Amino acid sequence: MKNINPFIIGRYESEAYFCNRTEEIKRLENAFKNQRNLTLISPRRLGKTGLILHFFKSLAKEKETSTLYIDLMHTRNLDQFIKTFAKAVIGKYDTRTDRLMQTFGKIVKGIRPSITIDDMTGKPTLEFNLQPGSSNETTIQEIFSYLKSQNKRIIIAFDEFQQVESYPEAGAEAILRSEIQQITNTNFIYSGSQKHMLSAMFGDTNRPFYQSAEFLNLGKIAREEYKKFILDKFNAGKLSIDSDSLELILDLTESYTWYVQYLCNKLYGLNIRKIDNNLVIETLLNILKEQEVIFYSYRNLLTELQFEFLKAIATEGSVKMPTSKDFIQKHKLTAASTIKTNLDSLIQKEMILADDEGFKVYDVFFAQWLKRMNN
Repeated sequence: MKNINPFIIGRYESEAYFCNRTEEIKRLENAFKNQRNLTLISPRRLGKTGLILHFFKSLAKEKETSTLYIDLMHTRNLDQFIKTFAKAVIGKYDTRTDRLMQTFGKIVKGIRPSITIDDMTGKPTLEFNLQPGSSNETTIQEIFSYLKSQNKRIIIAFDEFQQVESYPEAGAEAILRSEIQQITNTNFIYSGSQKHMLSAMFGDTNRPFYQSAEFLNLGKIAREEYKKFILDKFNAGKLSIDSDSLELILDLTESYTWYVQYLCNKLYGLNIRKIDNNLVIETLLNILKEQEVIFYSYRNLLTELQFEFLKAIATEGSVKMPTSKDFIQKHKLTAASTIKTNLDSLIQKEMILADDEGFKVYDVFFAQWLKRMNN
């Protein structure tokens, strides 16, 4: 495709638009080669899904290897997990619909695939219905049996795997763990953004998945590598960008992949031959203006105290001790006990992220908007 904006947002395109992650790919390759499962943890919008899909792309040339990416973000119970799982599996190995219905139906009796015609497009679509009276545990066993019957090495990535912890059914983790430890032709990547939840699932001696996977904590792309990537892409489009502007882009986005890509995508799309600091700031302000409707909706979800606390965190950028007397007095906040309650609530709402640097506003653009409210 000619003249494609090289700063892809929200999807994986190809190796040409993927930046670095060399060491992480080596870790994934080594784990798969030696049949180890892996837990991949990172905050949202740092590129973990892109990393998985990039890794899967590198395996595409291996004919005896099959990959499945399964996003569990919107699953709320085992019924939804089963339907999502089955949708990813069905049709992966039997491309002919008649053979698919016959083969899958013989093994997986708890789900009945059916062909329906989409009212809007007129095209046939595959739907899945849980059979009345079938148990979730048995149906999951049957899907894994279907995977076992494939004459391939399989690697499955369950994205946002921490969702399983919140399923209301008793023993959901145990059911999955029991089947996973018995399947010999398949390895797993358990990916997620909730570090404390995944750490508990795989690090607590009383949990079914205890020590069943090695950990890979995904950090930010090395600053110099990212600067080179950005520079190369602009130069390839016959656009110039100076070193100060590269630094500014990474400062404003805190080197979080999605925000870097979004800001650079906007800058590239302007098709202005020379990009400088003024243009970077102007473009960021336009992005913040575009997203104000979202930011005001965030504000409406929060109490006044929570919102003022978020503004204080955003102003500092990162805060090691948000309950400290100095921080509270500097920003004219309430008592430390109230701060602790608000902090816990905002972490739960995923408005604040706790990492090695301290506590910060999770949404980088929202943080930039909050900073400017005080100016």
